[in-house]
Amino acid sequence: MRPDVQVIPVGEELALPWDLTHWFSPDKLREWIDQEVATLDWQNQELVEVLRTRPNYHPQTMLSLLTYAFATAVFESEEILRRCYGEGIFRSICGSQVPGDARDLTRFRRENRGLLKWSLMQLFKRALKARLGDFRLPAGLKRRLLDAAVARLDLARQMDRGSEGL
Repeated sequence: MRPDVQVIPVGEELALPWDLTHWFSPDKLREWIDQEVATLDWQNQELVEVLRTRPNYHPQTMLSLLTYAFATAVFESEEILRRCYGEGIFRSICGSQVPGDARDLTRFRRENRGLLKWSLMQLFKRALKARLGDFRLPAGLKRRLLDAAVARLDLARQMDRGSEGL
């Protein structure tokens, strides 16, 4: 076997870890998320109007933050908010735009579920291609990645519901 070839155990070649930092550095994940989020049309007139009337609303930051959190197995809004104050990579994503409270994160997740699915899917595709080589994703694999994104969003919803009763 060539020394530059990574051996992936049989059956695990297409299994995404819950925490993608098992495969890639936090900085690499952040870089990919930033690149994907930057491809969106942030100059859309409707969005510009919303941002004009809500100056404390930062959808790019929220999208990046939640995508990173869900890709690294941090699902509960309270925990994400704690990490924004206490963990370097989360602080760097937020900069000076730390969400006001956990409800802001929950509301963004609920109102932008489709956007979060898209963002997670883009990140998962990059991760698989970086791990296995550049290839065209078959429909079945795309479905698995979508299911993985939905599972993370559903888990976040459930965890937030569970913490509301505390």
